[in-house]
Amino acid sequence: MEKLYRMIYPMRVVLVSASAEGKDNIMTAAWCFPLSMDPPMFGVSMTRKKYTYELIQKSKKFAINIPGEDLKEQTIICGRNSGRDMDKFKEANFTKEEGKTGTALIKECLSSIECEFVDEFEAGDHVTVVGKAVDVVKRKEGKGLYHLGGDELLSI
Repeated sequence: MEKLYRMIYPMRVVLVSASAEGKDNIMTAAWCFPLSMDPPMFGVSMTRKKYTYELIQKSKKFAINIPGEDLKEQTIICGRNSGRDMDKFKEANFTKEEGKTGTALIKECLSSIECEFVDEFEAGDHVTVVGKAVDVVKRKEGKGLYHLGGDELLSI
């Protein structure tokens, strides 16, 4: 049953950003989904070893940034590397925008959804972080990126 989850691909790619104690990070994620309309809530599935997870635990907030097709290479950079080893904002040439809660948003993205941490639940080898949307920044229209597997991204 290895990679059985790929049967439901392609999945929308997002860039999850988090900030705590003067440090920022960006994580590429394909497992991000709405959980509730009222209040607006989202889930992001990740492993506990992710640096972004650590920052979310410390700050109790995060942002879901929607990259456009022009950010394919930067999205791959953020997915291949750990924020413990590099400044992904610098390496991907992203501009930080401070959100209402102090979370770093990505100015080059089509839009950003700023979330307050609500809960988390374990799901096998991953944890789903649940956040309540507290602000939305819409910057421009454009095609999104979808994950097909590995570094393969599709623009739709």
